[in-house]
Amino acid sequence: MLLLRTLMLSLVLALLPACGSDAPEEAAPTATPVPEPTPEPTPPPPPWTTSEVEVKSGQVITKILQDQGLDYADALALVNSATEIHDLAKIRAGESLTMRSDRSSGAFVGLVYPLDRFGERQLVISREESGWLAVEQARDTTLVVVPLAGRVTSSLWGACERIGMTADNIVGLASIFEWEIDFNTQIRTGDAFRLLIEDVQDSETKEHLRYGRILAAEFVSSGTPFVGFRYEGADEKVGFFNAEGLSSKKMFLQSPLKFSRISSGFTKRRYHPVLKKWRAHNGIDYAAGKGTPVRAIGRGTVTISGTKGGYGKHVRLKHSGKYGSSYSHLSRIAVRRGQVVDQGQLVGYVGSTGLATGPHLHFEFYVNGAYTNFRAQKFPRTEPISKAERPAFEALRDVLAPQLTAIAIPDLPAEAPPAEETPGEAPAQD
Repeated sequence: MLLLRTLMLSLVLALLPACGSDAPEEAAPTATPVPEPTPEPTPPPPPWTTSEVEVKSGQVITKILQDQGLDYADALALVNSATEIHDLAKIRAGESLTMRSDRSSGAFVGLVYPLDRFGERQLVISREESGWLAVEQARDTTLVVVPLAGRVTSSLWGACERIGMTADNIVGLASIFEWEIDFNTQIRTGDAFRLLIEDVQDSETKEHLRYGRILAAEFVSSGTPFVGFRYEGADEKVGFFNAEGLSSKKMFLQSPLKFSRISSGFTKRRYHPVLKKWRAHNGIDYAAGKGTPVRAIGRGTVTISGTKGGYGKHVRLKHSGKYGSSYSHLSRIAVRRGQVVDQGQLVGYVGSTGLATGPHLHFEFYVNGAYTNFRAQKFPRTEPISKAERPAFEALRDVLAPQLTAIAIPDLPAEAPPAEETPGEAPAQD
């Protein structure tokens, strides 16, 4: 009997682990297979192949098309199909055409011709059943923010061109800091700049087409850094502001010409090349080619617009408060008396009218009606970012500033020549 109880107790103890809970045993989880994504089908190639043809000196479009296998009448019909968009007869040496040939037969079926220097607009001509069809197409583009940096070795213009900037980009850079820096006189070898700028790319191929708007910039002039961040306000007005939110704009531009050089400065004693005698030179002469645009240094009212003795064709402005300015020896005048002009507005073109030995701008600046050395003046900034706009500006600045300062500026070569903009007195011209 004792043996039987012992065996039953052993059996109960053996079954206890399996009966210790009323909950059913959970089944081990099983992984659900995730189907691999179906790859996008590769689009078929276009029904044509392409080849580039560069126009050589003396070539005409009909002969180029005949070389592609067209007879003269067919070539002329192709040219005529595009006349409302572009006259292909005016094609010039050095330009390129993209020829299209049927992928199967190799026969010529059309062409593509860029309508602007960057190829963002294109003339596309294709063969249809009814004849040649010409259309203008806009290239799909994407804007990508990229870093750029350069250092002046011989000229600012050359430093910018070396990294692919166009004339519009260079003028845009100078326009940001033209209230702080006189780009005619203050550029030195070793000066440097860095930018965050829009890279306009082909959306499909990612090909670089051109650089667009500057979003942030730093220019180091003689060791002094100047910074500007592009900001568009709620009123859609665009300006550049430094890190503190102060506008890059001041009451007056540093120069009435965007790019030039000073040929004669403000002095109380200078030998006049026409009158052949010593006299005061109460202004600044900027050497520039005939027809160079002349800008108002600040907002003002035209008080004189016409010919005035030795000044030749002459414009004088009355600015706010005690200031005035004048622009002389112009070849043409672009404003009339009584007109209100804005800062940077065209007032005339460089010439050599009046007592002048060659084309240049004679510029004078007045304080309370007295001749004053413009380059020695200091002027206040215009209005800073408004309180309402400041949070949005500071958020944008905080994103752009670290990216800008992270851009490496190239070193100056061991033996760099002096910068072309380094000022120097040239022979006087009036």
